[in-house]
Amino acid sequence: MKNGKDSDLAVDGLFVAIGYEPNTRIFEGQLRLEKNGYIWVNHETETSVPGVFATGDVRLDSMKRVASAVGEGAMSIYFVHRYLATT
Repeated sequence: MKNGKDSDLAVDGLFVAIGYEPNTRIFEGQLRLEKNGYIWVNHETETSVPGVFATGDVRLDSMKRVASAVGEGAMSIYFVHRYLATT
């Protein structure tokens, strides 16, 4: 609490945020990363490297929610399939 005292709060659910620092260091020098470490993607979830796609919390502008990541993953599957079919 803002006053520094502990208190109890009865809740039915809890969402825990673990931070906003993406674990993308392994891609430094390989993919375009924004200064905050998120992976840049175009509107089709493709990164700066043709044929490499990124979705979920590591993607710049992601909503950082499981439901969003699932939807982005499903969308990305379409673009990956299309990419593979045309190369």
